[in-house]
Amino acid sequence: MKASKCEDPSLCPTYLRSLLNLNSTLDIIGNIQSSTGILMLHGQNDSGSPVQQTFLLQQRLTELNHHDHTLITYPNLGHTLYPSSKWQTSSGPIPSYVLADLYAWLESYSGFTNHSAAAAAHVTSTSSSKSSVK
Repeated sequence: MKASKCEDPSLCPTYLRSLLNLNSTLDIIGNIQSSTGILMLHGQNDSGSPVQQTFLLQQRLTELNHHDHTLITYPNLGHTLYPSSKWQTSSGPIPSYVLADLYAWLESYSGFTNHSAAAAAHVTSTSSSKSSVK
C-alpha cells in the first residue's frame, strides 16, 4: 500500500506528531557549547513563534553564561522575516537589511572581509528601522 502525500504539511498526522514530540528550545539550549556563537533573528509580528519566546531564550542563555549570542528583532516582519501584520504571515523575499545583519554576523566569525559588501551592509542597516538587543 502506497503512503498518501499530504497536500498541506501542517495537516499531516506524522508531521503534527513530530512537532508535539520535539523538546523545547529552552530545555535544550544548555547543550550548546559556550564557545558556539548563536544568532537569533526574529520578526516581532511572528504569530507562530511570539517574540517573547526569543526573549526568554536570550534570558536563558545569559543565565547559562553563554555570552556569545546576539538577538536582533525586526518590527513589522513575520515568521519568514517578510513584512507581515500581527495576524497574518506573508511570504516573500527577506529584506536586504536582514540579510545584511546575517552577513555581518557571519563575517565576524569567518575572518573573511569583503569591504564593499560590508560598507553596503552598514549603509543598509543604519538606514533600516530595527531594534537590536545584545
